Amino acid sequence: MGIYLNPNNENFRSIMSGDVYVDKSLMIAVTNKFIDKGNKYICMSRPRRFGKTIAGNMLSAYYSKGCDSSELFKNLKIASDPGYESKRNAFNVIKLDMNSEYQNVTDKSRMLMVLTSDIRKEMREEFPGIVFENDDTVARCIQKVYAATGETFVIIMDEYDVLVREQVDQKLFDEYLGFLNGLFKSDTLRPAISLAYLTGILPIVRDKVQSKLNNFKEYTILNSKQLAGFIGFKEEEVRGLCKEYGVDFEECRQWYDEKAKTHSCKIELFDKN
Repeated sequence: MGIYLNPNNENFRSIMSGDVYVDKSLMIAVTNKFIDKGNKYICMSRPRRFGKTIAGNMLSAYYSKGCDSSELFKNLKIASDPGYESKRNAFNVIKLDMNSEYQNVTDKSRMLMVLTSDIRKEMREEFPGIVFENDDTVARCIQKVYAATGETFVIIMDEYDVLVREQVDQKLFDEYLGFLNGLFKSDTLRPAISLAYLTGILPIVRDKVQSKLNNFKEYTILNSKQLAGFIGFKEEEVRGLCKEYGVDFEECRQWYDEKAKTHSCKIELFDKN
C-alpha cells in the first residue's frame, strides 16, 4: 500500500461517512466493461464540483490491490452486479492528483522528476524482485512489472489539465507531454494498462495535449453517454435529498440556476481573454 501505487480506500471511506452520500457505485459496472478493451481510456471533463474526484476515489477503492474494500461496498448498488467480485481489489492502481502535485512542490520545474522518483520508490517496495533503474520513467516501471508478473494497472489521474490551466513554462509543459505520451501513447505499454480514468476541467482541445490523448474517449456534459448518471446529481436524487433535509426543491433549483448563469458568464469572459 502506497501513496500513489495501490493506495488504501480511506478517501472514499470518508466520503461515504459524510452527512450526505449518494450511491453512484453502478458507475463501476460501466467501467468494468471497459477493462482491457479498446475503449479503456476514459476522460471525464466537467466544471468543478461535479464529483469527478469522488468518482476517482471510488474507482481507486474498488480496483486497488492495496486494500480490501469488501465491507465498504457490500451495501452499495454495485455489490449486486454479476462482475462485482471478480474485479474488486484485483489491479495495481496508480492514483495521481496532478493539481496537488503541482501546488505542493516548491520547485515547479522538478514536479515530474519528484513524482516519478516517489512512484519508482513505491514500485521497488511493492515489487522487490524487479530491478528499477534510477532513470526509469513511470511508464518503464509499469512495463517492467507487466513483463515480469503479467499484472496490469489501472491509472487514475485527477485534474490532468492543471499544467495547461496554470500556463506553465514550455520546458515543464514539454516534459509533461512526454509523461503523458509514455503512459498513454505506447503500443508496447498498452497491454499493461487495463483502464485509464482521467478528469479535467478543460475539454481535450489544446493542440499539443490533444495529440497525446487522442485515444481517450471524452465524456462531457453534452456527450456523457453511458456515464451520464454518475457525475453530478440527477433531478430525482436532488428531490430526494431536499425531501430528506426539509429544503424546498424549487427554491434549490432557482438558486442552482442562478449560480450556473454566473459561472457561465465567468467562463465566457475568461475564454475571450
